[in-house]
Amino acid sequence: MAPGDADRPLPGAPHAHGRASIYLQPGNVHSASEPTAITTVLGSCVSVCLYDPRARVGGMNHFLLPNPVNRERSARFGNVAMEELVEAVTRLGASLGSLRAKVFGGAAVLGTTRPSSKLHLGEENARLALGALLDLGIPMVDGDVGGNRGRKVVFFTDDGTAWMRTL
Repeated sequence: MAPGDADRPLPGAPHAHGRASIYLQPGNVHSASEPTAITTVLGSCVSVCLYDPRARVGGMNHFLLPNPVNRERSARFGNVAMEELVEAVTRLGASLGSLRAKVFGGAAVLGTTRPSSKLHLGEENARLALGALLDLGIPMVDGDVGGNRGRKVVFFTDDGTAWMRTL
């Protein structure tokens, strides 16, 4: 990625237009009941964007690894990040039955597998996210996972619009 690439607007993506703007760092979760544009950059990491079209509430996570190391409880890990995201948006008024998901990331940016698996880290992250959504009964309505390139994602919490550019 060239210097400044992550800061350039996505072609065709509208500006935040009155929405708060948040940059989501790896290992974090952000949810909002006010219109918010959440931006993040992903490689092997995965972000799940959840929104409730009725309540106009949404949020995003950004996790690095599928499962905790040494029982550490942090949103850096997919199972914790998924739980925290669902809790955060339902606390703001979203209904579990109305939630819709968009999933991004999970690239094989280094092209290597993890010693404990035949899958590369990005695949493990994507599988965890998709499995968690399936278990919760939350439909994935859009997304882009896999491949070997990073992504920049902008997600609007109030209407569920997501813009993505490969890097």
